[in-house]
Amino acid sequence: MSVILRNIQIPLFIKIETGCLRDIRKVLDEQYLHFEKPLIISEPHILELGGNDVVNAFGQPATILLKENSIAEGRRIAAEVREKGNDLIISIGGGRVLDLGKYAATKAQVNYISVPTTPSNDAICSPVAVLKNEDGVTESINVNMPVGILVDSLMLTSSPEAQIRAGVGDLLSKFSSIADWRLAYAEGKERMDDFAASLALSSAQLIFESFNCKVINLNDPKFLNKLMNGLIVAGVSMNIAGSSRPCSGSEHKISHAIDALFPGTSLHGLQVAFGMLFAMFLRKESIEPFVHIYTLLQLPMTHQQLGLTDEQMAQVLLKAPSTRERYTILEKIGITPERAASLITEYNGFIKHYL
Repeated sequence: MSVILRNIQIPLFIKIETGCLRDIRKVLDEQYLHFEKPLIISEPHILELGGNDVVNAFGQPATILLKENSIAEGRRIAAEVREKGNDLIISIGGGRVLDLGKYAATKAQVNYISVPTTPSNDAICSPVAVLKNEDGVTESINVNMPVGILVDSLMLTSSPEAQIRAGVGDLLSKFSSIADWRLAYAEGKERMDDFAASLALSSAQLIFESFNCKVINLNDPKFLNKLMNGLIVAGVSMNIAGSSRPCSGSEHKISHAIDALFPGTSLHGLQVAFGMLFAMFLRKESIEPFVHIYTLLQLPMTHQQLGLTDEQMAQVLLKAPSTRERYTILEKIGITPERAASLITEYNGFIKHYL
């Protein structure tokens, strides 16, 4: 009998070191990767912070500055890559830049290198790009994994604290997404990939255990490296599962609904952090283990802290189930206008005990 295994896509290299960007040619040579005509996607302030190390290493290659993270822009870049014969796309920046680069590289069928500069979400190496369609609504699109990931630890320390907090929130939300996945499996709605689920939970547990203290320095390089590693592992779990399912449940549906109805409300990671607590409330789970972390990091525990009224939150709950086709606690309980208003009132009373 033959041995039964499965093959998965993972990056060929991951390097998280201070000053590694200027050594990108050496890193590629060590992996026997030779690219002649790369295209770089970034933003002016990111290039000034250290992204120019990559630009200089490749002898001033073509560089595109981010205009918008839309499907149309990704297609435009892909067409330019095909026309000019670029053999590699390198994205240097935050989640919007990374998603745009992943999508453009996939459309152009060229390799892609991820150079994240902020640990704000798990877009670093996930096989999913979140881009706006022609109606301005965000879509999650399957894309190829990066061939490699380079992270300059020094650039991470320059990240705005809000984005670091958002990265923690995005990682912690895996506790909720896996609970929803298990619910869907238990009720015969979806298949479960235990290996992918285990990786996603490991990434969340990695950061959860970092907060067994009264104070924390969010700009500490060791902590930021741990956060970045957790976000990368979460991305790999999605690739194993073949979708964002290990890392996206009802808490992400709530965030997607906020983005659709009230764009610009807050950072993705902060919205899913709130969404996780609300989803745990719906599943009648104890939020006690997370109260310390939320208090320590000032993560939002209520929709009011995100700037949403009760009426707006009711609209979010009604919209959330339709944002993604997957079974979660939202689908199990059923959301009607009356039910939404009742749940919000109940949650407001419930969370007061922890504020």
